[in-house]
Amino acid sequence: MSNKKKTLLRSGAKRSLFVVPCWLLLVVPSLFFLLVSSSVSVENSFMDREDALAKEQEALTDLEWKEVAQVTILGNVDWTDTGLEVKEDQKIYFSAQKQISLQRGNPMAWCGPDGMDRKTMQQPISDKNIGALIGKVVWLISIEVDEETGEQIRHEIIEKFYIGSANQVKMPISGRLFLGINENVVGDNSGEFEVIIYLPLLP
Repeated sequence: MSNKKKTLLRSGAKRSLFVVPCWLLLVVPSLFFLLVSSSVSVENSFMDREDALAKEQEALTDLEWKEVAQVTILGNVDWTDTGLEVKEDQKIYFSAQKQISLQRGNPMAWCGPDGMDRKTMQQPISDKNIGALIGKVVWLISIEVDEETGEQIRHEIIEKFYIGSANQVKMPISGRLFLGINENVVGDNSGEFEVIIYLPLLP
């Protein structure tokens, strides 16, 4: 074997020895990052469930409750009628699960009943997370009929309130209870919340 060929072989071997550590330096941190990210995601999901359970237990401790309704709140519907009539100052407990997407097809737009940590002026309740579960009570004062069009004109008093994933709320007024999404533009949403409604047991 010629000296030139031996030199080329040695040079190739050195390059191979150099490439392997470089490849390891690139791949190992990436694998480590993926493992850590996956671990953090699982841990965060577990902590979210733990926080929701803790909030639920805290809200339920002062009274005994009975389940009165289960309502599905679609992400692309602004308000859903619960069918319940409530009274002013009545305490109601809400427990919500599942997720909605605030933009259909966007994997980053999913959120639970506590909403996404973002606020805009284009929300029913502007100081709470967008996409969060909210409620409103509608007190119907009167209904008029337009003589020309025959259209009904409803005169109502409406009070909105925040719910989130688990919350005990004192009703602001008497009237019909509706549940909805803290977002004004819901047509491109998807998913749903499942909400259980509890009333206190009478002594």
